[in-house]
Amino acid sequence: MVLESKGCPGGAGEVAVKWFEAVQTGLPMCILGAMFGPARLNTRKLYVLTTDLIPWAVRSGSNASCILNFYYEKRWEQTVESLRNEIGILPPPVIGV
Repeated sequence: MVLESKGCPGGAGEVAVKWFEAVQTGLPMCILGAMFGPARLNTRKLYVLTTDLIPWAVRSGSNASCILNFYYEKRWEQTVESLRNEIGILPPPVIGV
């Protein structure tokens, strides 16, 4: 939810999250998901992923604090925008569908 993008086409958002996770953690499963996840996307979704979502995910992953260090269960009352600001995640792109 912290990484959600408004109007993001299905599938592309999940791959963008893998890009964010790959930048943040460097784990092989995240890197492989980021590399091979786009194989199942159609042309329109692939275009949105490469032009909007991947650049945002890489910038956000590089800019944000380590998301593994946050105790999310104690933050249910906090707004998503406030949590994004605290962590350092850039506002997600608005995708026109």
